[in-house]
Amino acid sequence: MVDDVWGLAAGSSAFERVRTLEAVSARRRFEALLDRHGPRLRGVAFAMLAEREAVDDVLQEAFVRAYRKLPNRFASERQEAAWLYKIVFRCCLNELRRRRRRPEVLGLPEREEAVAAEEPSAVLAVAEVLAALPIDQRAVVLLVDLAGFDYEAAASVLGVPRGTVASRLNAARSRLRTALREGNGSDA
Repeated sequence: MVDDVWGLAAGSSAFERVRTLEAVSARRRFEALLDRHGPRLRGVAFAMLAEREAVDDVLQEAFVRAYRKLPNRFASERQEAAWLYKIVFRCCLNELRRRRRRPEVLGLPEREEAVAAEEPSAVLAVAEVLAALPIDQRAVVLLVDLAGFDYEAAASVLGVPRGTVASRLNAARSRLRTALREGNGSDA
């Protein structure tokens, strides 16, 4: 006879039942974690990588890593988010390193051209300027300005001091302002 709820034979040991309950609980906790953070994680990954296929691959890799190391509980939602963003951020950096080792092809990939054609020019201009930032500055802008992290949480994700986050953010915002003014033809 099989227990309908957990799919275990009626004679299953207590250990097997506990392990099954733990697995179901972990899966549910992980699904809830992705429901809370998935859309923002996708946005951050896309802003770093700018290719949808690469984003899908990186997120899949990050989510598998996260699931395998999912803690039983977090002290706060902020700690939970920082842990998950750190995993995604590191997977994005790994992808960017892999790209550097591959030979470059001239021109935009077809996927990026399609995205560029769909987006308004102002959004595209910001995306291009953001993509031109050094990765350490881009990461800080994405975490603080896009994902809404405070400086402490961003520092935790990036593994740098809070002051480094503040200085990188200041430098990035300055570059963004300058580049966007030059792109608009503004003098002020």
